[in-house]
Amino acid sequence: MNSFSHDTHTDHLRLRETVGHYSPGPSAAGALVEIGGLERSTLLQQALARNSSFVEPDTARDSLLLNEDGSIWDVVTHIELADRCLLLSPARAGLAGLLETVAAGAGITDVEITDLSRTHAAIAFEGPRSWRIAQELVPYEISSLVLHGAVTVALPDEGGADGVLARIGSTGEYGYLLVFPQEAGSAAWVAERARALGGGSVGPEGLDRARTEVRHPQLGCAEGLSVREAGLEWLVDWEREDDFCGAAALRSAGAPRRGLVLLTAPAGDRPATGSALHAAGERVGTVHQVAPSLGSATELAYGLLDKPFDVPGVPLEGTTADGRTVDLVTVSSPAVLPRSWSERIGI
Repeated sequence: MNSFSHDTHTDHLRLRETVGHYSPGPSAAGALVEIGGLERSTLLQQALARNSSFVEPDTARDSLLLNEDGSIWDVVTHIELADRCLLLSPARAGLAGLLETVAAGAGITDVEITDLSRTHAAIAFEGPRSWRIAQELVPYEISSLVLHGAVTVALPDEGGADGVLARIGSTGEYGYLLVFPQEAGSAAWVAERARALGGGSVGPEGLDRARTEVRHPQLGCAEGLSVREAGLEWLVDWEREDDFCGAAALRSAGAPRRGLVLLTAPAGDRPATGSALHAAGERVGTVHQVAPSLGSATELAYGLLDKPFDVPGVPLEGTTADGRTVDLVTVSSPAVLPRSWSERIGI
C-alpha cells in the first residue's frame, strides 16, 4: 500500500473508529461571519434557502446559500445564538461581502455583519469517541447537548475566552464544531485530547471518503449542478412564499432530467471521472466524482445519471482510467453504518 493510500486509510479509521479532527474554515478558502442587530433574522430569511423565521436560539444546522440564478453558492453552517448568529462557509471566502449585498438589495439597515475570518478559527472533531472531548467543555452530561444544539462555552485556556460548541457533523458519526478566538489555542487542545483517545488530525482524502459514504453535501460534488440534480432539496424549504436568493430561479426551473447517485465498484477498479456509464449497452450518464480509495475496500463514486436510472440497484458498466471495463452498481446512502449509530454517548 502506498503512502497516499495509507494516509487516507488511517484518517478514515480515525473518523470511523476513534476521533478525527480537521479545520472546516475559516481559511483562504472559507469564511466565518457574525451577524447581529434587530434585523439579523430578516437578513437570514433573505439569504438562506431554509426558512429562518422560527429558528430557535442555541441551535445549529446546514443550509444552502444560492446565487440569484438558483445555482449553489455554498453549503453553510448556521449557528443561532441568543443575540447573534454565526455563518460558516467552508469553501468560499466572500461570505461577508455577499451578505452585505443581500442586505443592501433588501433595504435591511439594522444589521451588523462582522467578518471573523481573521480573528477567529474553527475546528471540527468527529468519530465515536469525539463526545469525550466535548464533555470537557460543558459542566453537564454531554448527551444533553442534542444533535443540532449549540452552546457558549468557556475555553480551556488561561485567557478565559468564550467559544461556541455546536453538535453538528459531516460523517454520520458523533460530531462537534468548536468556534474560538485564534489566540485561544483551542485547536492544539483538541488535537491533544484526540491523540489521547487514539485519534488525530485527518486530511481531505480521508474526510472526503467518510463524507461520500453518508453523502454529506459539503463535498463539492454539487458543483455545476442544480439543487434538484444534486439531491439537495432537503436544504431548501420549498413551501416558502417569500423571496430569498435564488427563489425565483428555483420556482421556474423544470423537473430535472438527471440526478446524482452513489456508485460502488470492486476494490482497485476505480472508474475514471467524466467517463461514460452504460446500462444494458445504453449510455445513461457519466461518473461525476470519485471518492478517495481505501485500498482493499469497495470503491465509491458519484454518478450523474439520466432519470429513471438515478435510483439504487441499477447495474452499470464504466471505464477505468487505463481503459478497462468496470462493473458498478447504484446504491442507497449511507453506504456504511456509522459506529456512532450503535454506540451511545457515555458508554
